[in-house]
Amino acid sequence: MHNAVKNLAKETIIYTISDIVVRGCSYIVLLLQTGILTPGEYGIITEFYGSYIAFGSIVYLFSMDIAYFRFLHKLGKECTFNTILTVLLITTAVCSIILVLCIPVIAKITNHISHVRYFYYVVAILILDTFITIFYAVLRAEQKPIKFTIAKSLQAIINIIFSCILLYVPSSIGFIKHLLFKYCGITVYMNALDAIFITNLLSNVSALAILFPQYKSFRFSYNKKVYSAILGYALASFFTTLFLRLNDILPITLFRQLIPTDFYETYTKEEILGNLGTSYKLTLLIRLGIQAFKYAAEPFFFSNSDKKDAKKLYGQTMHLFILISCVALLLFSLNIDWIAKILIPKAYYRNTVDIVPYLAFVHILLGVYYNFSIAFKLSNKPQYSTWISALGCLIVLATSWLLMPILGHWGGTYASIVGTAAMTLLGYFISKKLYPIPYYKHGFLVLLITFYLLDKVAAWPFKLTFLDLGWAYVLLNILIIAIFYAIAMFSYKYVHSFRK
Repeated sequence: MHNAVKNLAKETIIYTISDIVVRGCSYIVLLLQTGILTPGEYGIITEFYGSYIAFGSIVYLFSMDIAYFRFLHKLGKECTFNTILTVLLITTAVCSIILVLCIPVIAKITNHISHVRYFYYVVAILILDTFITIFYAVLRAEQKPIKFTIAKSLQAIINIIFSCILLYVPSSIGFIKHLLFKYCGITVYMNALDAIFITNLLSNVSALAILFPQYKSFRFSYNKKVYSAILGYALASFFTTLFLRLNDILPITLFRQLIPTDFYETYTKEEILGNLGTSYKLTLLIRLGIQAFKYAAEPFFFSNSDKKDAKKLYGQTMHLFILISCVALLLFSLNIDWIAKILIPKAYYRNTVDIVPYLAFVHILLGVYYNFSIAFKLSNKPQYSTWISALGCLIVLATSWLLMPILGHWGGTYASIVGTAAMTLLGYFISKKLYPIPYYKHGFLVLLITFYLLDKVAAWPFKLTFLDLGWAYVLLNILIIAIFYAIAMFSYKYVHSFRK
């Protein structure tokens, strides 16, 4: 395999380790939160973080991290960094002022009048998240995955520490209330939900302190030509990212509005929404690898675009991504029952675990689409990605509107699959015309077979009645790994024989 692909794999492994640490810490925080909150209360956290913060982070960041990767080699580090940070300081200030003024209206529209103060937390979190993301992007662009990992891990550990203090030491919340009253003259009621938002804020402030050395070289910058180029490129990427994120969050955002009040016999829809929040957290076991791949791949694609064998590299990258993602998903789906029992010990938070493999598959499809979309960026036609992601968003919206009142949370899951599959197919056919990359077709066949097996693989251990259940799991896990290893070896020999 080409050295560039090996370097990409190496960086992906380091970023994966980073995400394992971060997600592991996130899981500990999840246990701390669900140990205090009821499913109905956790449904509020799911809605605020899964919808409002997820959506707001796209608006605040305005795809400036992607623009940084694109212009870093053209304009130089100093010019690119100063310009992008100047833009973000301006746009963040404008967005925050508008949001703060509109919070009473937003709270009324979303039926959160009694939770209006949480939206002020959201604004503060979005401001901090924006600048943290840019500094992490700088570390990625400079190919410093170890520094990136250390900073991310420290932020996650600090989050655990503050979660323990604020959730399990009631006097700590009382101390914060006292400080607000003494120095700001503000009297406010606070509970465990407030503690979760405040924990997020404190861990973000700590992360900024850790990353502060990145600020030292910053100077306000204005160059009309540079601004025009960066903003023009970022605009297309922004809408693409916005629509992609909407595809992800629409089922959660629409859940309370589309599900009838008496749809579930045993639980309220707010409690099921809380269950969905924990189910989405379980998909992180798959998403962390995909996110790590994106961390390493974004700089990789751009830095290798002018090489003679770039298209072959991209084809190999796609094939490697599909094989690793599919074997991970099948192993995950096979073991989902006992994984869920370990990671979510409280049974009343496991009512929607059956959709987790399908949610994970959606993220793998998005990873495949991301590989296709690089053709749009390299051919300087990112608008195609914008239109495709917008169409996918409309499909998810329409399908959710039709299916969720009938099928509940499964309707939202099917909507996500349909919308993402449509985007992936369009991405493939259009990318072949704009920037043809020699993909390995049997890799796509592996993807289809994996999807077909998702609702069957969890039952396999119980069918091997001649074995103890534990040994059945061991045998099937080894068998899946062996099959994918054979596929990988076949692909390697096929490529080399073709070259000869």
